[in-house]
Amino acid sequence: MTHGPHKTLWVLALDGEKALVFRNEGDAEYPVLKPVDIDKQDVPQRQDLITDRPGRKSDGNQHYSAMDEVDAHDQMERRFAEDAVEQLNEAALKNEFDSLLIYAASHSLGEIRPHYHDELKTRLIGEFDIDVVNEPVDKLEKRVSKALKHA
Repeated sequence: MTHGPHKTLWVLALDGEKALVFRNEGDAEYPVLKPVDIDKQDVPQRQDLITDRPGRKSDGNQHYSAMDEVDAHDQMERRFAEDAVEQLNEAALKNEFDSLLIYAASHSLGEIRPHYHDELKTRLIGEFDIDVVNEPVDKLEKRVSKALKHA
């Protein structure tokens, strides 16, 4: 499989707070990843988002039970990951890339899979359950080279 001027490979590195999209400007053996898009959000720690005790609800017979607390931290991370995939879906529909590799933290990978558009699915050549957003680019390029050898 060759990647270069005639085949455009994109690589997504994603966790709940950062999404990095790279374009391979090298080939399969020697990838050269250049940023296409970098998106990040500041997600406060859970303890900074919790302001009070969970609410209580009545069952109508003077019995009260605690309500499940909404985890705002998880919701923010989930929405961020979903937004990243929505942008990839749009890029796939616009034919901006031919193939895609995704490296994501396990919780992010689980969140994004149901949101893949069919067009994105046809271009997806590999998913990897690993958080690489803070790795140096040269280390990610080695991962990409290895993945392309097995694609």
